[in-house]
Amino acid sequence: MKRNILFGIIFLLLVLWIMQFRQDRVAAEANQSRFEALNRVSLFARTLKAQHAQITGWNVYARETQNAHASKLQVQKDAATIQAKLDDYKWQVMPARDGAFGWVGIKKAKLGHAQWRIRYIAYPNGNSYQTVILYQGNGKSFIPAQWGAIRDEMSAEMARVFNGQEHLYSCVSASRNDKMKRTLLEEGKRYLKLFSAVPVEQLQEKTFVSISAYNGAWNNAIDTSKKKMNIQAALRNDGDRTIIVLGSPIITVEY
Repeated sequence: MKRNILFGIIFLLLVLWIMQFRQDRVAAEANQSRFEALNRVSLFARTLKAQHAQITGWNVYARETQNAHASKLQVQKDAATIQAKLDDYKWQVMPARDGAFGWVGIKKAKLGHAQWRIRYIAYPNGNSYQTVILYQGNGKSFIPAQWGAIRDEMSAEMARVFNGQEHLYSCVSASRNDKMKRTLLEEGKRYLKLFSAVPVEQLQEKTFVSISAYNGAWNNAIDTSKKKMNIQAALRNDGDRTIIVLGSPIITVEY
């Protein structure tokens, strides 16, 4: 009897250890993914500055599905739990649209005039709702000396918001006032070459170009109709200026 009890305790401890190990691994992988995505902002901004472009804004976007089949009452309960957990955000109800409804919370960052925004949204899914939580961090300038602290604050905020299953996107916008000697397409490919990225798709118009590319050394990637991609460059002529946007794995801001 004592031996059976001992074996039972050992088995229980082993199960608990395995569960904790898996949780720690998921957390570590999520932290690494966040770290890489946030560092893309710094990489893009520093590269653009080195090319004599003026940074006009940066954006980090993340999305995670929460519940695929929730009742309206469950959505409301979950929203109340999230708002109580993140009570340092200023929350308000979002306008309902096409059957979807939700809440948005806003909070100012400690440095860099940045802002954090969280949206918890429920979309109709048959007779129930699918819920997603969205996180967005953005700023209008990039100050290298402050980025480390801003990055760490964003990472900590995302750890509070998500369960380690989020998908992250990083974007930096900039402009150049000098007249380019190359075409928009040539300039876009030149920027991608700076990141050792190989173009896989492109869209070219008279005053605009968008190029999707792939860097095999980066872990994040999405599938296109042709190949994988994990970086985009978009350039637009705007009078005497050239607007430049870099994003990974895709651009998530208007350009």
